[in-house]
Amino acid sequence: MKRLILATMMLLAALTAGAKEDWKGKVVDAKGEPVPYANVAVLSRADSSVVCGAVTQDDGTFNIVTNETDGIMMVVMMGYQTQYMTPVDGMVITLLEDTQLLEGAAVSAVMPKTKLTGEGIQTNVRGSVLEHLGDANDVLSKTPGIVKGQNGIEVIGKGTPLIYINGHKVTDSSELQRLQSNEIQSIEVITNPGAQYDATVRSVVRIKTIRRQGDGFGFNLNLSDAQSLRRADFNDQSAHVNLNYRTGGVDIFTSVEYNKNNILQISDGEKRTSSSPVFLDKATIDAEALARSIGGSSGINWQIADDHFIGGKVEWGRNLSLKEQTLITDLVSRDGVVVDNIKTLTKDTFGDVAPYNIGTNLYYNGTVGGKLNIDFNADYFTNVSTTVSSSDETSDMTHDAKVSTSSDSRNKMYATKLVLSYPILAGQFQIGTEETFSRRTDKYTLTGITVPASDASVKEDNIAGFASYAFYLPKFGQMSAGVRYEHVNYVYEDALSHQNDIKRSYGNWFPTVSYANAFGPVQLLLNYSTKIQRPGFSNLSSAIRYNSRYLWQSGNAALQPQIMHDVSLTALWKFVTIGATYSHVDKAIVTWASPYNDEGVMLVKPRNLDEPFRSLSAFVNLTPTIGPLSLNYTFVAQPQWLTINAPDSSQPSGVRKTSFNDKPLFIGQLFNTLSLKGGWQLELGGVVYSRGYNQNMYLTNVYFDLSAAIQKTLLKDGSLVLRLEGKDLAGMGHNDVATDFGDYKVWQTNIMNTQLVKFSVRYIFNAAQSKYRGTGAGSDSKNRM
Repeated sequence: MKRLILATMMLLAALTAGAKEDWKGKVVDAKGEPVPYANVAVLSRADSSVVCGAVTQDDGTFNIVTNETDGIMMVVMMGYQTQYMTPVDGMVITLLEDTQLLEGAAVSAVMPKTKLTGEGIQTNVRGSVLEHLGDANDVLSKTPGIVKGQNGIEVIGKGTPLIYINGHKVTDSSELQRLQSNEIQSIEVITNPGAQYDATVRSVVRIKTIRRQGDGFGFNLNLSDAQSLRRADFNDQSAHVNLNYRTGGVDIFTSVEYNKNNILQISDGEKRTSSSPVFLDKATIDAEALARSIGGSSGINWQIADDHFIGGKVEWGRNLSLKEQTLITDLVSRDGVVVDNIKTLTKDTFGDVAPYNIGTNLYYNGTVGGKLNIDFNADYFTNVSTTVSSSDETSDMTHDAKVSTSSDSRNKMYATKLVLSYPILAGQFQIGTEETFSRRTDKYTLTGITVPASDASVKEDNIAGFASYAFYLPKFGQMSAGVRYEHVNYVYEDALSHQNDIKRSYGNWFPTVSYANAFGPVQLLLNYSTKIQRPGFSNLSSAIRYNSRYLWQSGNAALQPQIMHDVSLTALWKFVTIGATYSHVDKAIVTWASPYNDEGVMLVKPRNLDEPFRSLSAFVNLTPTIGPLSLNYTFVAQPQWLTINAPDSSQPSGVRKTSFNDKPLFIGQLFNTLSLKGGWQLELGGVVYSRGYNQNMYLTNVYFDLSAAIQKTLLKDGSLVLRLEGKDLAGMGHNDVATDFGDYKVWQTNIMNTQLVKFSVRYIFNAAQSKYRGTGAGSDSKNRM
């Protein structure tokens, strides 16, 4: 791989040999804002063929070195009118919006403009109603192509995205809380990430902030207090402060955050075996927890020359306290006769070391010879998680018991990533490598019950190489293609039971292809990609986790990664966005339950499906504006095709076909925003999930999260924002589930701490967004840790 990179650099250097012209310039829009990723090409006057080209940087600048001394310069960017001119060194080129593509977008000055890029959907936030919604999370939940899931934002049909802010990867979710909506210039939802991204990344969100100039000190402060409507004693608090000092080419930043969170779960469940003897367990779960944590980051960015940046940062987090208590009751019958009525009270706290995590990033980003861009990142990450649990079991019919468990998990990761970019003809060529080395130890012990302990270690090395090429031609459109190869060595060892040891080595190719073009007022984007999802490291531990006498949990060291093939099509016309993604998944990872013994104990663990899992996600997003009222409506349909040969010992063949096909899931998001004079804004919206299948689970109730907010912006520059909002006001924001595991059928209802009234204060003083350009490496391993 090193030889390949060296050979490529020599080839790129050779292409510049003998250059006679060196044209530098900048591309901006009608407001004077830089236009990144625009295609700048030099055409021959003789036959209009493309001689050479470049792609503008984040700040809109470009540099073309060529032998052509009398060419024509062409600037192309989807959504803008193509510009032609005689090249002059130092020129500033202004692109005007393509009125045909954006026809109808000027119904109201507050309507967000959306357009397709070569990779996804870009929505302009600045100058639209989205500019005043609150923080970045509020904006993302109302961005075309994204829905608000129960575990955060999701790109439709692609799951949880990787998020970047001004090119640096978000590794701390509080960054989105600290970033205010009025600081955001645009959001791009990438539905087909290129080969430079880890093969596990199915979607990416790029947030670009408004460029603010000037040196000096700045800070922003965010305070919030959320009161639960279910429990009067549940009060969540958070505080975030960001400090930034900029002088010349040096940018120093630091941030600190504090969070206090209450967690609640109230559930009723029932599980029944299919074979004889038939065990029926009617259970209740009443769990609550109070957790406090602190974290932050510090770093420096240094612009050592016009096109050369270096920097580094440290991110850290620590759990301050945990108070968790779970009460589980089980009424167990065997062949219709009650055999046990037991209560299990479990208390959890930290072990000898309070959980913490530390991450570092060092980077260099620069341009050599005016064309060759080098982006290098080196990352280190470590975290420790320790837990001690004590369970007191009280039975009316059998025996009482006391069970104690302790777990100690430690992770380390080292990663590097190098990306070289070079303009060739009318496009951009990229080549690079990424290396990730992960280590994990996992110790788990139990007393009071005969269950084997575990002392496991995991070693995983991932070596990847990738290349891609993207170009834009006015009559043809924008095309990009890339391929990534990843070779993984995986070793699992258990010092207490070597019979579970696993050694595995595998390599995979991951192609990606995208095509985008405008056909009259309609913009189209077609994508294909192959991706992979590797199991989380905790899911690879074979240690049995004790929940109660009749419910145990475990990982699965034999888990294989799942491979996904995605085809998606997106169309945009005026304020209407329509999209669909078809996915074919092999070796899909699902949660599975099976009998552990003949005493009614259920063991829950992940497994790979032998059968393929196929799904279709189709959506339409409407963003019309009527005077001061802005509407943002998204409707999603998700049918799926999955039939499993489930193990069932009651059947002569030992298996039974279980179908999860005939009940598609429907999702609706309806957000209404009323902008009034004096800085007032009113919001009313809701998210609805129908009953339907989600992989091998069936959602048995209608999920409905009703939200409302009132916001007031103060001070002349809008730097002070007061916001009062309510979440899950109807009390229906929860999911009840049922499934058929073959040997087991399970039903469960769930109530969580989702009903909240939240008040927040945000203040910005002399805000200056960090210039940090580190993009990070080893993102997949960090997420799995």
